Amino acid sequence: MNTMSEKVGAVGGNKGGPFDDGVFDGVKKIIVGKDFNSVSYIKIEYEKDGKFETREHGTIRGELQEFTVDYPNEYITSVGGSYELVLCYGTVLIRSLIFKTSYKRTSPIFGHTTLFGHPAGREFMLEGKNGGRLLGFHGRSGQALDAIGAHFFSVKSPLKHFNLQGGNGGSAWDDGAYDGVRKILVGRGSKFVSYVRFEYAKGQGMVPHAHGKKQEAPQEFVVDYPNEQITLVEGTIDGYLTSLRFKTSKGRTSPAFGNVVGRKFVFEEKDFKLVGFCGRSGDAIDALGAHFAPLPPPPPAPAPTPDPATSKMGPLGGDKGNTFDDGVLDGVKKVTIGADEYSITYIKIEYENDGKLEVREHGTNRGELKEFSVAYPNEYIIAVGGSYKHIFNYDTTLITSLYFTTSKGLTSPLFGEVKGTEFEFKDENGGNLVGFHGRGGYAIDAIGVHFAPAPNSSIPTPPNKLSKVYITSGNEGIEEINFYNVENGVTKEVFLHGVKGKNLISTIVISNPPDECLVSVESWYNSYNVSQGIKFKTDTKGSDFFGYKFSEDTGRPFSLQVKGKKIIGVQKFPDLNLISPGTYFVLSRSSSPDKVEAIGGKGGETFDDGAFNHVRKVFVGKGDSGIAYVKFDYEKDGRIVTQEHGQKTSQETEVFEVGQDDDITSVKAYYETLDGSKTETITYLAFKTLKGINSQPFGKTPVIVNENTKLSLLEGGKITGFHGSSTDVLHSIGAYISASPPTMLHGKWIQVEQNGQTPGPRCSHAIAMVGNKMYAFGGELKPNFHIDRDLYFFDFETHRWSLADPDGDVPELPCLGVCMVAIGTTLYVFGGRDGLRNYNGFYSYDTVKSEWKLITHVNNGPAPRSFHSMAADGNNIYIFGGVTTKERVNTLHAYNIVDQKWTELPNPGESCNGRGGAGLAVVQGKIWVVYGFIGEEVEDVHCFDPVESKWTKVETRGEKPWARSVFALAVVGKYIIISGGEIEMDVKAHLGPGSLTGGAFVLDTESLVWEKLEEGHSPRGWIASTTASIDGKKGLLMYGGKAPTNGRYEDIYFYGVDSA
Repeated sequence: MNTMSEKVGAVGGNKGGPFDDGVFDGVKKIIVGKDFNSVSYIKIEYEKDGKFETREHGTIRGELQEFTVDYPNEYITSVGGSYELVLCYGTVLIRSLIFKTSYKRTSPIFGHTTLFGHPAGREFMLEGKNGGRLLGFHGRSGQALDAIGAHFFSVKSPLKHFNLQGGNGGSAWDDGAYDGVRKILVGRGSKFVSYVRFEYAKGQGMVPHAHGKKQEAPQEFVVDYPNEQITLVEGTIDGYLTSLRFKTSKGRTSPAFGNVVGRKFVFEEKDFKLVGFCGRSGDAIDALGAHFAPLPPPPPAPAPTPDPATSKMGPLGGDKGNTFDDGVLDGVKKVTIGADEYSITYIKIEYENDGKLEVREHGTNRGELKEFSVAYPNEYIIAVGGSYKHIFNYDTTLITSLYFTTSKGLTSPLFGEVKGTEFEFKDENGGNLVGFHGRGGYAIDAIGVHFAPAPNSSIPTPPNKLSKVYITSGNEGIEEINFYNVENGVTKEVFLHGVKGKNLISTIVISNPPDECLVSVESWYNSYNVSQGIKFKTDTKGSDFFGYKFSEDTGRPFSLQVKGKKIIGVQKFPDLNLISPGTYFVLSRSSSPDKVEAIGGKGGETFDDGAFNHVRKVFVGKGDSGIAYVKFDYEKDGRIVTQEHGQKTSQETEVFEVGQDDDITSVKAYYETLDGSKTETITYLAFKTLKGINSQPFGKTPVIVNENTKLSLLEGGKITGFHGSSTDVLHSIGAYISASPPTMLHGKWIQVEQNGQTPGPRCSHAIAMVGNKMYAFGGELKPNFHIDRDLYFFDFETHRWSLADPDGDVPELPCLGVCMVAIGTTLYVFGGRDGLRNYNGFYSYDTVKSEWKLITHVNNGPAPRSFHSMAADGNNIYIFGGVTTKERVNTLHAYNIVDQKWTELPNPGESCNGRGGAGLAVVQGKIWVVYGFIGEEVEDVHCFDPVESKWTKVETRGEKPWARSVFALAVVGKYIIISGGEIEMDVKAHLGPGSLTGGAFVLDTESLVWEKLEEGHSPRGWIASTTASIDGKKGLLMYGGKAPTNGRYEDIYFYGVDSA
């Protein structure tokens, strides 16, 4: 919503050049300069959409003074001062300035005063209506400040303003107008409402405003914004505000907050919503008013479909290009697709309609053209899939790939390249594709489909089951390939393709179709289109290249792999080229759980319980040295099926019961080679559920991880069955896991290419992003031995590293366990230590001026520390926890870059122990502490609300990660992403690698639910990470880290979010 404003003034002289800063969100700081005669200079720091913007007027000379506001909680409501004729200049100038705020603060008088301390000259006062906040200045200036005026927030159409109801006590305030209201908190004091806090919606963010004095614990009313809006505010006045009640667009009514006594008032306007409050307050709420704005129009009614039996899906993709809709025809016979290096550029569809051929074309015919034909009506398209991504060359989102699946189980080659967010349109009843719609112009911007019931004349063909492939290779490449399918339990030769060879025959066997299936085929060709090499991958194993390995210099690759689908047969070959890119394979989406490889030893008799609907109970019995016995109660179609393995002992069997509305999502297992044993034994088990419940530990809990003891995790979705091996003890355990598609974030891992010389491997360092450059500082190559005190930067345009100029107050120490954040173009570096535990202070580095500055000496700021956590918003740098010279701490400090002051905020108390290696994040104005190390890894989450000055221990659930520390972290909207980390300390503490993981997870800070993400890097901890925007995607950027071998990495990975 655009900010409504009124322009007041200007007052003063008529010389100098005119200026008008316009309208911002608010003012954070004003610096005023005076000379012998007048106010000579004014500098204003504004905030606009969470960013700083600065304006300066006049000439810098004389004494400078500043006035800072705690915006957005506090804002300037009036601008006063004085002006008069200054004889030496022969003109009227501003002689003094003074400012008042919503907190009833008054600034000093900047400029000149009388002997009695009043502003010198003719006094003035500029104010908005109803205590509206200052949004900007205008006036005239040159050698001095000639005239001054102001923009204040003002209610204008189409807003509806409700005047204040209540008394005239307290100070006036006006929060302004926002997009809506997310949450309201109301606190009582005696018989009045003494405190209110409003959390407004602004775009995707939240802006809080609090008024009055908190006495009793406030009650809250949460709105399902943007799906729900407050449409009515009702209250009572008895000298002060005594009660409040709210109604929403969904018909919900809040409780009455306070005592319903006194005169009643109602703020309501038909088809309007609440967007802001104004009022007066001191120790209680004296008066209240409100701003309402029109409700958003209801979504347009969907266009009527030509046939009630058809369904319309999509479109997905971008919002540019021209809209097209082919409507509903009988079916599709052929699709021709054009693609260039960026996207799908063109689509031509040959439809059959009433026995006739009809053709539609969209996009621009350029790039390579490929065709896909269907034997309609005996075969028809039942699914359309692909991907879309924001393409920066065109500054828009485009379709980047397409594929088609038919009623015979056949999937086309992939057209284009899978980039960005993947999608698939498929009718739940196996319907027939009868039309396309979407947007197109220079390329295909968006795509959608129409489905109708299957044609009567179609004859579905059951897919074959691929069981064996023979490959013959010779000097010229692949000579022969022979496929065998399982049909009705009998293995049959399906296709012999190529020329019968006399050379080496290699075989890949699909051992147990359909439980084991091919998931990908890779091949490459020379300039004569002869296959030079081919390799296959099943869901349990993979082959090397048969023939020759791929060469970029002499060949071109072909790959067939569709996410979530498996190759379950060979249908036909369209030409005589051996395994040409036009080869058709039968693909099917996998509905069965993934069988995750067992962890532990290789000895004993194997067992495989298979997959069920749920795991309901786990029974574990201990032996003398490890886990001797396990029993699982599974649920299958409402029945309980029990499986047991190992051997019971005289020791008690313990049980972990899973709730009816819960499921196991993860298993933590230790295993080691015991004395006298030739193979590893499982010595410890623990289970975690979807509701975030941890089982009791079963077995022997190792104090540390050493060379003989290993720790592994089974995770990635809902666990529905177990397999493994056992004798009189449990040697190994694996699981069947049903992975649900991600619902929170959709993204992709990439490894970033680095050209030229790098700074070298390291861990325990820090990174931060400024523009398209990643800055890196500190770290170690060997345990407890720092590397250097150089600042490096990596340019994402050239993919090359450089050394930043070391001018100014270069940090005294090369350090490890250091933290760094960026605000604007300035880096801020705090703490860290060298090998002798000497610590660094607090520094900034101006990336524009290439200059270091010592802000706070090591002995003057927060206690020196390392392995702490650091985060920032637009104004403040937050530092939490870490390891000081004496202990691990749980303190939270904030440094305000405007006031240039440190503040120690309340600490969370005993519920959040002192820790190092925790995650720290600022999400929608609140500060989150995630996991960490307190002498052991922990998995608690805590949240601090700066407005309420209150800590909350947060209970999370879902696919909750196991306890960890020193992991990577980033914030995308309301989501916190973590990846990697140490899950168990090493016997040698920091000198050893510990047990590390590569698992990635995301936490929704509103629903408090965890979800597992795709893993994209090798296990590691002690990682440098930051939130970054690369190629238009926001996500997690990480550099380096400690390897499980105790070595150090120097690679760069980025998890870019396509959609949230």
